[in-house]
Amino acid sequence: MKLKSLPYAVHPRPNPIAAALYTLRDLNCKHIILHGPAGCNFRALRLLERDGVKIFTTSMSDFDVVLGGKQKLLEVLNAVYSDFKPEIIGVVGTCCTTIIGEDLEAEISEAKIPAKVVCANVSGCGDNTEGAIKIVESAFKLGIIDKDELERQIKILRMASKVERERGVAIPGYIAPTPGDEVKEVGKELIEKLRNGLIVILNAKKETAYLYADIILAINKAKEKFEGEFSVIANLEDSKGLPKVREDAKNILRELKEKGVEISSFTGSLDEYAYSAERAVEIAKSFDYSSAIVLGIPQALKPDLFDYSVGVSSGERTMTRLRELGYKRAVNEEGAHVNVLGKRKIVRSHLGDAIRSICRSQGF
Repeated sequence: MKLKSLPYAVHPRPNPIAAALYTLRDLNCKHIILHGPAGCNFRALRLLERDGVKIFTTSMSDFDVVLGGKQKLLEVLNAVYSDFKPEIIGVVGTCCTTIIGEDLEAEISEAKIPAKVVCANVSGCGDNTEGAIKIVESAFKLGIIDKDELERQIKILRMASKVERERGVAIPGYIAPTPGDEVKEVGKELIEKLRNGLIVILNAKKETAYLYADIILAINKAKEKFEGEFSVIANLEDSKGLPKVREDAKNILRELKEKGVEISSFTGSLDEYAYSAERAVEIAKSFDYSSAIVLGIPQALKPDLFDYSVGVSSGERTMTRLRELGYKRAVNEEGAHVNVLGKRKIVRSHLGDAIRSICRSQGF
């Protein structure tokens, strides 16, 4: 048996615990306790601090794993409320608390603090979206979101996992990482394609749109310098989603409009990328363009409709998948998520800077 023939993914995958943490952030929860060892999800926790979230851990030891970490959780929970008086506190249990079967809701009720505590035991196993689902279920119980939003969240999160299993990097077997195409080469090709019309599809996941939207600005600048045209289809509806998701969409739309970019068609919100891809394809059929660039989660969209297609995303395994799916070019915006954390304005991108550089080198 070879690696590629194994019936499950054997390369690293996102963590359900991290997904739970970021979902709390999207609920505008600014104080989160990780109930587990101090080193659990260290990178995700440190990155969340860039978004203004205060992170705490119960620092469970081997002793606590054997006898239970209830006392430590109550101590940290009470201390966080005493020091900061937040209206909402997040508590995420980990593999340790899941395995030993701690009842977080029962333990937290003993603290009797006057705050809403969104909590869930989240194992590191399974689809990352399951961690997010547990958090929105807890938020619904506390009246933070309504039933319609809960059902919507579960639907789009499960669809996101389906897309990754069928078209993304959660497919069975092993995906070897490969580098993306050279950005200046792709930038030159895109400028040339502008002459006959280019479709720009923003199908981004939440705050990463702050970076991918920069490529739209760069293409708009190139259009101003060369004869050509492009139309933007985007998942930037700002009336749906958790609070931060709606806020991010509003910020990006405002900045695009201020800089002269109009959205031709909307396909959904920033958390609907698994569904908005299909809508984008249907809308794209109404344009008489044979070239397209898809930004954010291109793997959710089939590029077969276009003679020339560029997929722009983050991660070398994603580059491999985009080529396998039929994209003519694959561009790696490495570290896209890290670069947008804590930002509320559009962030410069590698491909966007390459397009601007080409414009300058040609005297514009």
